[in-house]
Amino acid sequence: MHSNPLPQKGLRDPPASGSLLSTTAGFTLLEIVISVGILVVILAIIYSTFNSSMKVFSAMETREDAYGQTRVILNRMAEEIGSTYWSNANPNTGLLGEDKEEDGLPFDSLHFTSLSHIRWVRDSRESELCEIGYYLETDREMEKTFLFRREDWNVDGTLEEGGITLELAEGIDGLNFRYYDGEEWVDDWDSKAKGGLPKAIEIVLLVSDPTRKRIAFSTIILTPIVGG
Repeated sequence: MHSNPLPQKGLRDPPASGSLLSTTAGFTLLEIVISVGILVVILAIIYSTFNSSMKVFSAMETREDAYGQTRVILNRMAEEIGSTYWSNANPNTGLLGEDKEEDGLPFDSLHFTSLSHIRWVRDSRESELCEIGYYLETDREMEKTFLFRREDWNVDGTLEEGGITLELAEGIDGLNFRYYDGEEWVDDWDSKAKGGLPKAIEIVLLVSDPTRKRIAFSTIILTPIVGG
């Protein structure tokens, strides 16, 4: 008759096959791959949303900058045009507005004498009277349109020539002037042919925002300064 041996102290029954691996191995390789895949998808969604938001915000900043610049330019043009001067006694004074078009957009020009010149040097031989011109030019290579301002302190009757020309802005799609003669608005004006200045002048600047949406900025200026 055989008796069962006494269990030795500290010994346990061996674990069932595979149970040790399942309790100590943690995640399986397949579970890790799935988890990483899900994490990548979530990060991609977060980045896409953030990137889209930043693009929208950047576009809004650029659009506001463009609009602000356009308003500043429009205000400056209005101030100088509002100081237009013409006199029968001075044949060198006048206003010449030409109606032009390029690629289906208004490309008008305006040249006039104005009492808006600022003398920066005391006792210099300069007066407030000057010639000013506004017009657009397109650079075909750069595919951009530029707004230029010309100022000539020598008022010699050549309204379209001389002086210093500076670039005011780029990306102006169109520039349109209209002139009110007291009865109707017309598209061009020559003070020599008309015998004087228009009652009012309308300025329209066409500008495109970053989404290529075209916006028109406009204002109307009275021309009250007329000599005898």
